[in-house]
Amino acid sequence: MVSSVRLFAQDGGKDEIIQKLIERVDALEREVAALQPAQTPTKAVTAAPSAIPSQPGDTSISATTDTASAPGDNASRFTFHGYADVGFLRNYDGASDDKRFALGELDLFATEQLSPRLTALVEIVLETDNQTQVSQVPVNLERMLLQYRGNNYFNLDMGSYRTAVGFYNMAYLRGSWLQTALSRPLLFTFEDDGGFLPLHNVGVSANGAVPSGALGLHYIAEIGSSRNIGQNTVSPIDPADNRAVNLALFARPRGLPGFQAGFSSYHDRFSKIFGNYLDRSVWTAYAVYQGHGVEFLNEGALATFRNSASSYGRIPAGYSQIGYRIFPSWTPYIRYEYANANGRNVQNLPRLLTPWRQVWLGGLRYDITEFAALKFELGHETSWLQPAWIRAAVQLAFTF
Repeated sequence: MVSSVRLFAQDGGKDEIIQKLIERVDALEREVAALQPAQTPTKAVTAAPSAIPSQPGDTSISATTDTASAPGDNASRFTFHGYADVGFLRNYDGASDDKRFALGELDLFATEQLSPRLTALVEIVLETDNQTQVSQVPVNLERMLLQYRGNNYFNLDMGSYRTAVGFYNMAYLRGSWLQTALSRPLLFTFEDDGGFLPLHNVGVSANGAVPSGALGLHYIAEIGSSRNIGQNTVSPIDPADNRAVNLALFARPRGLPGFQAGFSSYHDRFSKIFGNYLDRSVWTAYAVYQGHGVEFLNEGALATFRNSASSYGRIPAGYSQIGYRIFPSWTPYIRYEYANANGRNVQNLPRLLTPWRQVWLGGLRYDITEFAALKFELGHETSWLQPAWIRAAVQLAFTF
């Protein structure tokens, strides 16, 4: 009897508590309803596109995902970022008396949300590192795009875009702050600096996911006109009418977060001298991992330039870079690069376009703040054109 009385008393106490809670909730709901008419609508804040890819290999396509609300609301639809650097170079180009402070590049990146599915993107680079006169700074329209975001399986970029040739060209914008190392791999030297890879096109680029389950396949298909090759070693005339087509495929396995592997096949025509066209094909393959403080990049490329069956040039090249964040702000890294330019009956074209042979370098990145980094780099380089040399550089890179 005693136990049954206790249970009844406990149940009765619970019922009383529950009833009081219900009454309190009703009172709070009435208070909220009374306050709502007096409140002003809060403006929705649109997240700016991340400058650093959220996953390895993310291009500007994924970095500028449609996040704005429909036109006509109060959401902010414009985003702007800048990247700049300044440094000190010693013997950087193999000249023993080359000791100087130097400005890097000023990269200006902006997007405007035009509709829930359309975005305008402009990236302009002030090439202060290529400045030949104090009063002249070359201006390069790096990208100018109208981007259509349909769904996971089909998106479209129309205008001037970065080609999906390899991983590095897709993953990093031009700003030095974005990359771990002080310098880019020589394999991905830009065309206007003498690079032999076609890193820019004007045309149309489509991309999306391929239904593949845990394999995480993605495709990129591009058609357009490419820039001429090696502008610092050949005629500066660039008719920009070189037909180009590129197909890339890469995988991000669900079971290996941070890992990405892929390949691309690129074909176009280019002229080292105005009116003299060669057929160019570029095959690339890569495997990279970025996660748990580790950055491990591995890429290879084979570029072939052909005029006829008996006249061709061939450049196999690649690099491997590994870095590890040992403290919250410190990231040491090392990189090895290799190229072997050869050919037949092409007037030494491959070695003119790829004078470097081997590069060993190591460096350290220190993140001063979330928006600024100090980098130190020391390297040993060999070339077809001059004796081997040791180069050194210090750089302050920042974003705003």
